[in-house]
Amino acid sequence: MKTTSCLALTLVLLTVRPTSAVAQTTASSQKLPNATEATKLPTLPLYVSDQKTTHLVFPSPVTYVDLGSTGLIAAKATGSENIVRVKAASAGFGETNMTVLTTGGKLYSFVVNYQRSPRMVGIDLGTANGSADKGKLPTTALYVSDQKTTHLVFPYPVTYVDLGNSGIIAAKATGAENIVRVKSAGTRFPETNITVLTSNGKLYMFTVNYQHDPKVLSLDMGAASSQVTSSESGEAILSNSPIPQGNLDAYSKQALARGGSSAGESKNQLTVKCGDVGYKQETLFFPLHVANKSNVTYDVDFVKFYIQDKKVAKRTAEQAIEITPIYVYNGSQKKIDVKGKLEQVYVFKKFTIPDQKQLIIEVYEKGGGRNVKLHLANSDLLKARTFQ
Repeated sequence: MKTTSCLALTLVLLTVRPTSAVAQTTASSQKLPNATEATKLPTLPLYVSDQKTTHLVFPSPVTYVDLGSTGLIAAKATGSENIVRVKAASAGFGETNMTVLTTGGKLYSFVVNYQRSPRMVGIDLGTANGSADKGKLPTTALYVSDQKTTHLVFPYPVTYVDLGNSGIIAAKATGAENIVRVKSAGTRFPETNITVLTSNGKLYMFTVNYQHDPKVLSLDMGAASSQVTSSESGEAILSNSPIPQGNLDAYSKQALARGGSSAGESKNQLTVKCGDVGYKQETLFFPLHVANKSNVTYDVDFVKFYIQDKKVAKRTAEQAIEITPIYVYNGSQKKIDVKGKLEQVYVFKKFTIPDQKQLIIEVYEKGGGRNVKLHLANSDLLKARTFQ
């Protein structure tokens, strides 16, 4: 009887195990998420100085920049949406970081340290592919003096100039949009750099040192394009256009190659034709073909676009609203040789024309009277062809 009672008690104890033990066993049998399985975002090493400015070129517009400490200074380069300039606030700072976010949600992370003379002052993040060396932008050596002025001639108007330190002085030459004059502020300065951005989105970078009697006093950057960062890499996205610079050029070439005709006019052996209007990302492209059939060269003074009434009543002031292009493809060409041609594309932010108005395109000759006027209706704009 006693034996039977002990066996019964043992069975009861085995049957009524604590529920917490059951729960613990069940939980342990399930696979819990492991925090270490999260994907680690890559970081790039970055060295910056208080004597030089480093420029980071991103493939998309920058929407956010965070600096890990006050030892860094950073801002977008004036006139661009995808270039960030970075430098040290002073000599020496503890290791920190910088994070940049671009449109589309792409996040770039940098571990930043101080270096008095960093070997890379320009990085194209579009080609870096996880390695800063792969995205390194080339620089041109430049020697300047306090006794002589050096002039840099660019193929397009200059929109931005950055000086690495106060040892050098630079400014546009008076009356010229594409020439920058540079000289030393004193007899000596630490090695520094100059970065120049032009209206066509090209970035030019120079490593600058002092030389009492520099041998080269002028540089034509158009002729030296193979030595400068005017290649496909390192291009800016202009602030006034949602389309990257390289794509603006590509779409412009397509617009010229398509042909077609929205309007045309001939006068004094000069023929002006506007091809089919192109459209992409809230942007209009007007391809202009000018042919000089005369035996006298033609110098373009300027091309004017404006909107005005189709009919102007007598004794009524004529209302004309001029519109300015955000970019001109092949805009530096101004001379048309005898029997020669000129092909340009004028790029505008999207606009339309009221029914009672028209778009006028006028080509003016410099020092002459061979001016030609084209008329486009709103229907020509609404028929704009998109690009691939």
